Parts: sequence; structure tokens; C-alpha cells
Amino acid sequence: MEIKKDIIPLKTKTYYGLGSFGLQLTTGLFAAWTLIFYIKIVKIDPLLWALAWIIYLVWNAVNDPLFGFFSDNTRTKYGRRIPFIMVGGPLMSVSFVLLYLTPTDSEQWVYFIWLLVTLIIYDSFFTIVGLCFNSLMSELSIEPDERAKMNLFASIGGGLGISISYALPILFIQNVQPYSQNRPIFLTIVIVVAILGSIFLLFTAFGIKERPELLPDEQENLGLLASTKTTLKNKNFLIFVAFNFMMTYVVLAVMSNLPFYIQDVLKVSSDSLLATLPLLMYLGFSLIGLPLGIIMNKKFGNKYAILYLSSVVIIGFIMVTFANNIILASISFAIIGFGFSGQTVLVFTLLADIIDEDELETGVRREGMYFGTNALITKPAQSVSAAVSGLIFYFFAYDQDLGPGESQPASAIFGIKILVGLIPAIFIIIGMIFLWLYPLNPKSEEYKEMKQACSDLHDEKLRRCRERLACLEDENRNK
Repeated sequence: MEIKKDIIPLKTKTYYGLGSFGLQLTTGLFAAWTLIFYIKIVKIDPLLWALAWIIYLVWNAVNDPLFGFFSDNTRTKYGRRIPFIMVGGPLMSVSFVLLYLTPTDSEQWVYFIWLLVTLIIYDSFFTIVGLCFNSLMSELSIEPDERAKMNLFASIGGGLGISISYALPILFIQNVQPYSQNRPIFLTIVIVVAILGSIFLLFTAFGIKERPELLPDEQENLGLLASTKTTLKNKNFLIFVAFNFMMTYVVLAVMSNLPFYIQDVLKVSSDSLLATLPLLMYLGFSLIGLPLGIIMNKKFGNKYAILYLSSVVIIGFIMVTFANNIILASISFAIIGFGFSGQTVLVFTLLADIIDEDELETGVRREGMYFGTNALITKPAQSVSAAVSGLIFYFFAYDQDLGPGESQPASAIFGIKILVGLIPAIFIIIGMIFLWLYPLNPKSEEYKEMKQACSDLHDEKLRRCRERLACLEDENRNK
């Protein structure tokens, strides 16, 4: 029986999942605990926190497509993505630690400058590693099911990484005043997570081989300006990133504000095992939702599977808004985990299909440019989430200097609840409206013809690649 060339080996999927675990160890801690670290430990002014993220948008607008373009046009014996993961992974971990090594007992402007500068440095390395890592899924196969399975391994590894990086501070940080006394243990967790993250990324860097036929020829280089224009004129891509922006906001907003929700709304102490119950329920039901995403992808295609699963997630977030105890909150997060994990497996398969379609028009595989431009448009959701949180804390009178036994005012509690529940639900609804307009349907004949044409193009590129290698071998023998 002939094995299809686009079947990804189990070993490769496993290495990809391990790399995802390492990547999400640091990014998960960053998303979930940076806000609470700077607000409750460093005690930066919420308006300065919001301002730093808004200014950071300027650099974020430049680095993502620029790094994507460079990776698309990199030619090495290791490929064009792997070298950046090899070098960028350790540097990302070092810059991650620097983000939390803030000066102590300093002026507010010092905290502001430290946050802004280290945020830019960390994000630069995260950008190049993240976009190269995500690009591998699209490059290694054009088969929708194989891509979904690849993302399944990444989701399992990444979900485990996020869960660990979220749970560790809960297990060791005490919800006592002054909260700043938690700084030493938090920094210890940061260093451990950074080291482990860098180690596990090495499985992807040294265990996965890229497809040599997809390395660009000199004549295939579109140039930075032409590549940017072509990407931004792709209507299917613009629909996708509008949808993905909403999903990115939801993930970041919930992760960064969940510790506040646990401690200040539900009033569960960080040293209590109950504090991890919402996360455990989310993770447990995510394990059911992950294979459900694969099943629904086969039955309905990725677009409609995501729409159906998003409806489930909205119900969960509405329940979170009205939950006042740990039990109801945990049930709500179980529902969210069930629906959200399934759609997570499928989101980037939408972008991979867009990249396939683009390759037929341009002749070039441009995962880096597309994932970089996707990050350009969606990563500002980090800044939007941070700014919204800072503004909500400011206008709803969040008290950063509570005394022992004191509780947040009712206005602050209401603000946290809408940050974690109602606002994410609204963003998902808007995202579903954009996704409804997405035209690529895996069940259509046009889609199947596009996939076949892409496969034929890869066969032709492989033939040319073998001819080039043969010519090089002949030249070496004649020297």
C-alpha cells in the first residue's frame, strides 16, 4: 500500500507537541500572571500599565511581518524555520526572565520604562520563534486531517504547558498583604519555567526536518513590499485575522484576569487547592473537546466546526459572569474548556488553507509572512486586553492596597466579572460574524481541486529540487 507523501509521522507530531509544551510554559505564565505581577507585586499605576502596552503596539506593528519575511527567505541546510527556533528559543527564555526582574522600591516611571523595554525585547524573540513554530504545521502537510492531528499534539502539549505555568504560582503564592512578599517565589517560578521551556523547544528544533523542496529559489523572492501588499490584499486572510483577533483577545483576557477572579471575586485563597478547581475542570473537559474538534472537522469542515463549538463557549462565559461561588465557576469553565479546546485544534488550519491558495497564485510558500502578518493584527489583542483591564481596574476602583481581611469594593468585583465573562462572550460573537464570511469550504469541489493543484505543484518543486541537488553533486565530483 502506497503511503501518501503528506502523512506526518507520529515521531514528528510528538516532537511538535513537546515543543508546544515548552513554548506555552513561558507564554502561558506571561499571559496569566504578568498583569497580576505588575499590578499587585510591583504596584505599577494601572494607567502606566495600559500606556506601556499601547506604545508597544508601534514595535509590534513592525516586527511581525518583517520577521516573517526574513524566515520565508532564509536558506540554510537546516531549513528556513528550524534555525530561528534553535537560536531564538534560549534567547526568548532569557528575555522572559528579564521582564520580571524589575527594580524594587523605585519611581513609577522606572517601572514603566522597565516594562516597556523588556516587553519589546521578549516579544521580538517570541515573535520569531512563534511564527516559525506555527509555520511548520502548514509546511509539513497540505492534508486537512494531518494538519488537525498535528495541532492536536500541539494543543495537548500547549494546554499542559499553560496549565502548569498557571497552576504553579497558585500553589506557592500566598494571597496575603503585603502581596509584594511573593516576589522571591514568583521569580523562582519564572526562572524554572524559562529553563524548562527552552529545553523542550529543542525537541522541535533538533527533531523535525523541513521539506527541502519548499525552500525558495532566488527568482521566487517577491520582495518585502510586494509580499506585504499581496498578503494584505488577500480577502480570505483579512476575514481570518479579524476572527482570530477576537479569539486571541478572549484567551489573553481570561488568562490574565482569572487570578483576580479566583482571589477577589470567589475569595478563594491561593494556598487552597480549590483555587485550581476551575483550571482542572477546564483542562479535564478540554481533553474531551480536543478529539471532538477532529471529529467535527471531518463531519462539517473546519469553518462550521468552529462556529458550532464557539456557541458552546459563549454559554460558558455568560455563566461565568453570574457565578458567585467556586462550584458554579468551575462548571462554567468546564463548558468553556469543552468547546474552546476543540476549536483551538482547527483555527490555524483555516490559515494553512489560505497559504495553500496563495501558493498557487504566487508560486511561493509564505507561511512566515502570513503568520507574521497574522501576529501583526492579532497580537495587539494583548495590548487591547491589557489596556481594557487597566482601564476597568481604574474606573471600577480596584484597590491595590487592601489591608488584611479587607475585600474589594462591589464595583471592582463587578468589573473583574465582566472582564472574565461578559466581554469575552461579546468578542466571540463578533468573531463568529467574521468567520461566517470565510469562503473556503473543505466540503466543496473547488476546495478539493485547490488541494490537488497544490499537491501537483509540490511534486513539481520536489522534481526541481532533486535536479538542483544532482547538479551540485556533479559539480562537486568534477572539482
